Amino acid sequence: MDGMKRSFLDRSFVVLGGTLPVPVALLIAATLVSSIASAQLYGFGLASALVPGYVFAGQLWRLASFVFIEPDPLGLIFAGLGLFWFGRDLVRIWGPLRFIGAYLGLAAAAGVVTCLVALVRPGLLGHSFVGAWATVSALIVAWACAFPGRSLLLYFLVPLSGRNLVYATLGGTLLFALLGGFENYIPHFAAELVCLAWMKGNPIRPLLARVRFELAYGRWRRRNRHLREVPRPPRDENPRYYH
Repeated sequence: MDGMKRSFLDRSFVVLGGTLPVPVALLIAATLVSSIASAQLYGFGLASALVPGYVFAGQLWRLASFVFIEPDPLGLIFAGLGLFWFGRDLVRIWGPLRFIGAYLGLAAAAGVVTCLVALVRPGLLGHSFVGAWATVSALIVAWACAFPGRSLLLYFLVPLSGRNLVYATLGGTLLFALLGGFENYIPHFAAELVCLAWMKGNPIRPLLARVRFELAYGRWRRRNRHLREVPRPPRDENPRYYH
């Protein structure tokens, strides 16, 4: 059964002149169906939205289900296009299962961070968060980190390389937050920053390595205080010695 599932996920369709991998198609379809169901069926969206207070009450599915509901029609269209444009390359380099796992994992990470922020700001415990763009924007960051030298046209007008697309995505989220309220974009910032840290590697590791080096060098200097530098020899002789 597992082999059959993998072979199915490895398939793709031709849509809009490009290939659409099955994992991307499944995420687009799930978002479309859930968004329509939320608009047409009373209570569907209420049961799927990320509400920190309900998560703390045990409704853990809300940590990831909120990204499958996009209430804005234009936002839904562009979320699907974002998955179509950027998801194809990520499926190719990650594989289908890792791609789906990354999408759900980023959603859950954004949900966890949002709930932790709600502990500091209790007014957010009853706040309802929905929207696919929390994870779609994170996938854009992942694509930009994976293809830093590739160029694209932002809004079909502004040429950007992958490196600059990271700044454009974070800057665009900041702009929307300034206009629409920061509390509404906590999941977006969380997913984007978690994805950036994941794609760039652990940012603490180089710092710890530097600290260890400085400590070791300091111990070496203290143990060898008696050493003195020999005067520099002429250029045609061997380098300096210690005695």
